[in-house]
Amino acid sequence: MVDDVTREVARTVRTLWWLPVLRGVVLLVLGLLLMAQPEPTLAAIVWLFGIFAVVDGVVAVVQGLVNRGVPGWGWWLAQGLAGIAVGAIVIVWPGPTVRVLFFLLAAWLLLLGIIWIIGAAALSRTRDPGWFWMLASGLVSTLFALLLVARPQDTIGVFAVLLGLFAFVAGALAVVSGFAVRAMVRDLERGVRAA
Repeated sequence: MVDDVTREVARTVRTLWWLPVLRGVVLLVLGLLLMAQPEPTLAAIVWLFGIFAVVDGVVAVVQGLVNRGVPGWGWWLAQGLAGIAVGAIVIVWPGPTVRVLFFLLAAWLLLLGIIWIIGAAALSRTRDPGWFWMLASGLVSTLFALLLVARPQDTIGVFAVLLGLFAFVAGALAVVSGFAVRAMVRDLERGVRAA
């Protein structure tokens, strides 16, 4: 019975481990682009942020829907819908000042951070080994949000670098968590075959 459940969980996770890696790669690319070119126009940052938030939200919604029934899947769905909503607001309303954009970004990061932290708590109760990575992402996101609220900057370059740095760190965490889950599944499958 336990071996059958373990095999089913391993099979499901084996087919999904790449979703956080894909999300992480998108974040890494965004982070590198923003840090390499920190003086783009305000319009470029607004559009880039809006498009990124929508794409990231769609990936999170897909991850949640694919994991439906797995503990914590609703948190991925909530996070994705929040990202899509924020991205849509930015795309539809592209003319905010840098200060408004800072607070919008801070609100989005704070919302994601809270969702990730609550999701990590739910996953830790089910003894899911991925809870630590979700908690780390939530803490990083929350810290960046608080930094943006505490020290709003009036220059586009600082905004771009802060956003790029957040994207890079969050992307690295997502890639590492995806590969860690993949390694855990391989170890789990070896243990089931050995038993």
